[in-house]
Amino acid sequence: MKILIVSCVDDNFGDNLIRICFEKLLRAALKNLGVDLAEVELAKMSLKTTDRELIRSSDLLFFAGGGLFGINYMHYYDYMEEITRIADEYGVPVVLSSMGVNNMGVTPENEHLLSELLRRSCFYAVSVRENPALFRRYAEGCPYEIVEVCDPAVWSAYIYYSHLKKRRRPEGKSVVGINAVRGGLFADNGKPWKLGDEMKYMNDMRTLLEERGVDYAFYTNGSFLDNNSLLYFAKEYEIPPERIIIPQSTRKLVETVYGFTSVAAIRMHSSIISYALSVPSVNLVWNDKIPFFYQNIGYPDRAVSFDDWSAEAAIKRLAEIDNDLGYEPDEAYMMSLYDFLLDLMGRFLGVDTEQIEKFDCGRVKTELMNDPVSLQEDLDELVLKVQKGEKHYLSRFVEMKKQDREFRQLKKDCEKKDREIKRLKRESEKLNRLLIVRVYKKLRSIKRKIMQSK
Repeated sequence: MKILIVSCVDDNFGDNLIRICFEKLLRAALKNLGVDLAEVELAKMSLKTTDRELIRSSDLLFFAGGGLFGINYMHYYDYMEEITRIADEYGVPVVLSSMGVNNMGVTPENEHLLSELLRRSCFYAVSVRENPALFRRYAEGCPYEIVEVCDPAVWSAYIYYSHLKKRRRPEGKSVVGINAVRGGLFADNGKPWKLGDEMKYMNDMRTLLEERGVDYAFYTNGSFLDNNSLLYFAKEYEIPPERIIIPQSTRKLVETVYGFTSVAAIRMHSSIISYALSVPSVNLVWNDKIPFFYQNIGYPDRAVSFDDWSAEAAIKRLAEIDNDLGYEPDEAYMMSLYDFLLDLMGRFLGVDTEQIEKFDCGRVKTELMNDPVSLQEDLDELVLKVQKGEKHYLSRFVEMKKQDREFRQLKKDCEKKDREIKRLKRESEKLNRLLIVRVYKKLRSIKRKIMQSK
């Protein structure tokens, strides 16, 4: 059996974490159903690199989760539309799992596209991590049920257990993690913040925490552009290197969050990882998906609206929840995705799930802890980072070469204009001399006539 897992592959490691956790949970569910994992091929495909042959040869296709659904500046709809159209063509069943909504570009004129997409015959099952009412409206009349589940990353503590157990959390003092993102993220989501506003907020956080004697570190979720923004901030505000953490893999991101006692998040998966690791967090609301997550976990007050967000507000809220002993992931919430996958795969494989002993939460945790994430994931992500860095460098190199050509052309034009100016100046000087001579001669002629008239 060949199962194709489609996900957003990026250097924002929150996206990669979704796929890694989803894949491990799927493996646990298949094992629970008595499937020999050696006979299952779990193929992977990036959302943005459609492979027609890979889709055609698959028995089942999963979109592994995340905010892929909707119409927005990231063009996820275009990729999903193409992939599901090919799946429809070859009769490959498609499952949306833990799907989130990113609908910044939706209008009354284009919203129908989302309903039409969900009505494709290839759709076998749909589960969503947020806003089920919106999905049900889009999918009204479709033959499948909209099931609400958790984001796969809430299982991070057990997916990365073998790595985290080797690390010790700080004892006896608080360490606040301050999440940094690219400046353009806010404008892209219709929020009136620029990089300068974010840097002021981060510097205010530093000042207030230092005044309180609280330790802190700035970190990103790994995105190349987020990293650049943080490094620029560090340079402009003279932040010491030991205060800056830039994870180079998904594992390092999880380990980074594990090292904090609380987190002031901006990227949503910083909050999801924090929740998974029982690290209290607050999150700036720059996208509707953030309050949905905090509502789902029972802490809606920790999603702070954009109008109320400031360093003072973040630190005040963190102080109120720091060392909250009740901040533990809810097992029923965690199991919602596992239950969905188990029931779905049981139906797909023709296994009566009522006749098997379903793994409880403790057993699922054990299965995940005994199925550690391969270091190959780290290597693949490092390669991705290098490739993205090369791509950005090439883009800047091409832009600089273009500017260089434009500069050299402008220089030639200026030199040409300069030569023209010098030529005109010489001609002007020549004309001036001729004019002076003519005027002089004319004046002499007038003088002679005056003298003769006397």
